[in-house]
Amino acid sequence: MATYAIGDVQGCFDELRRLLDEVKFSAADRLWFVGDLVNRGPKSLQVLRFVRDLGDRAVTVLGNHDLHLVTQLEGFERPRKDDTFQDVLAAPDAKRLVDWLRQQRSAFVTVIFQVAQQHF
Repeated sequence: MATYAIGDVQGCFDELRRLLDEVKFSAADRLWFVGDLVNRGPKSLQVLRFVRDLGDRAVTVLGNHDLHLVTQLEGFERPRKDDTFQDVLAAPDAKRLVDWLRQQRSAFVTVIFQVAQQHF
């Protein structure tokens, strides 16, 4: 089992799939997504559905673009000229996807301790 960390997918679903093919990502592997699943690229909807469908095989930390999508759907922010996640906002499952996003971490901290016992 391998664990891969990927940052700034930004709606680039085809490139994400090529990367996973390149590393031979398998059903036993895990992915850590480090912010910005959406925006900039043309396929934010496909990225969100893919990552969500990975279930516990994916750890996701939200980035500013992900939070911008949440605030747009909730009506707290205006669209920006360069936003490219209209596919998400227009999707029939937009609310479910954004609800899933809202449940993701804003930060993730892990601490690993190695304890060595010495015998005197």
